[in-house]
Amino acid sequence: MYNMDSLDKKIIFELDRNSRQSISQLSKKLKKNRNVIEYRIKTLEEKGIIKQYITTIDPGTLGLMAWNVYLEFQNTTPEIEDEIISYLEERKNVWWIAVTTGKWNIIYSIVVKNVQEFYYTVRRFNEKYGSYVLNQSLASHVEIDILSRGYLVDQDSESSPWFRTYETVELDETDKIILKKLAKNARISSVELARSLNITSTSVTRRIKELVRKGVIVKFRLDIDVQKYGYKYFKILMHLKNITKRGDNELKEYCRRMRNVFHYEKKIGPWMLEIELDEKDYSDVYKTLKKMKETFPGYIKNYDIMIIYKQCKAEMDIADIL
Repeated sequence: MYNMDSLDKKIIFELDRNSRQSISQLSKKLKKNRNVIEYRIKTLEEKGIIKQYITTIDPGTLGLMAWNVYLEFQNTTPEIEDEIISYLEERKNVWWIAVTTGKWNIIYSIVVKNVQEFYYTVRRFNEKYGSYVLNQSLASHVEIDILSRGYLVDQDSESSPWFRTYETVELDETDKIILKKLAKNARISSVELARSLNITSTSVTRRIKELVRKGVIVKFRLDIDVQKYGYKYFKILMHLKNITKRGDNELKEYCRRMRNVFHYEKKIGPWMLEIELDEKDYSDVYKTLKKMKETFPGYIKNYDIMIIYKQCKAEMDIADIL
């Protein structure tokens, strides 16, 4: 485990808010020499804490919808599970794969143009690996709030909306290539992008700003391995009752003030809400959720706790899907 100091935590917090911030911007904001910032970032990368700089894209602006598939296995071996993960990794419309503990063994997320495409994608998987699936559940993304990791800097989290727009934005081929490259590395410079596209860096900067303005790009973030600094990544499936706008807003605000919740996800499926959070151990999460349920007895029915101990894929390569 790597023991981060306050500067490491501030760097992680800032880059998770906007991973395209320049070294100069970070240096000015954190009041540290740029060489110090560069060295710290490089160390966090080498230690495996910063895994990737990712670009969060809103599928709704591109005429796409997103679904989660939850799988409980039977009669598998480690080799078969690795084969299943490899199969999912190769699917262009699968953008997130997680190996979990708890009721479900694997969760994967798909972006599709319609329900029919989703059905046939799931059916093809089951035709190939259905004999290893004991239980399967499906849930559609409705709205997601991305919350900053306030616990790193001891302040309440900030919220950014995701999956809120369902109005298609037209993209040309240059926009698609920019999105594809940003999906792989959100920190790629405008100069490097311009060189690969044979256009000016000013044009690249303008296009990226326009993609942000139109809501196609929601956020530039980090893919972080919290286990490297002593935390675990938990996903909570929450069964609600008496669902109201007021109850939703109050619970969301409660989560924002918790500081360690980083995703608040509304779903349509067997459960209507998922929250994702960083915590040090299971007992802390148990106490946190017990208190949450006591605070919202008329809203939270029950919940399932899972630990996501491995993310096999965490990028949305929209350009390959369109």
